[in-house]
Amino acid sequence: MKNDSVETAQESESALKILDSLLKDSGQKKINENQIVVLLDALASADDADVVARFPAVLATCARRGLSLSSQALFSRYWETSPKRQNLEKLLLVSAMIFNSQRLEPPGNLEKIAASLKQKYGNLISAGAFQLSSGMLVTIEDLKESLTRFLRGRPQYQASGKRIPPESSIALDIYLDRLFSPKQKELILKKRDGVTFTKTEREYYSRTVRKKLEAIANSEVSEIARSLIIKTSSR
Repeated sequence: MKNDSVETAQESESALKILDSLLKDSGQKKINENQIVVLLDALASADDADVVARFPAVLATCARRGLSLSSQALFSRYWETSPKRQNLEKLLLVSAMIFNSQRLEPPGNLEKIAASLKQKYGNLISAGAFQLSSGMLVTIEDLKESLTRFLRGRPQYQASGKRIPPESSIALDIYLDRLFSPKQKELILKKRDGVTFTKTEREYYSRTVRKKLEAIANSEVSEIARSLIIKTSSR
């Protein structure tokens, strides 16, 4: 057991070094499929939540460089019931959902891999967090914030012609998750984007979602919220 802990710690340290090296460069360094598989595998098995949270950033790097993921390369070394494989599967599925919600271009085959995993794990994002085999709880917000920090430092990613939203939309997504259910959030984004509602959606939006938005937009509510935040931060 002690040896396993030492190996895991060494993997985490090694993953961080490789990750920092790959993610700090300007895109000139070559990254091959084997390196990506090793890195994703190490991140998924790490015992440090900050290391695990960088998982989506690696996938963003793959997308930026036109690299595709291979199910065979990712999973062939593990039995289907392997805890390490399940960690990888959960992180890939959640990352795909985050990329989709942020309208980010995913690396090749990520959507296909995620589709095959959704029936097994369901919508992991809706719970706000999920557990890895070590017992570590990984929050969706930590993954999103880590990806946000990475993208802010990568103007070349945004200049690649991929489907990248404004940076504010990532923060918007986080705050909407705090205030609204997944269905309500979906309707809000549909309304913003001018997507036509069905009759049922229109009635639910008018009856429930619109009232919440009116409350949030109320100037007195906003003023109270700002004053309480200021008081809390000054303590």
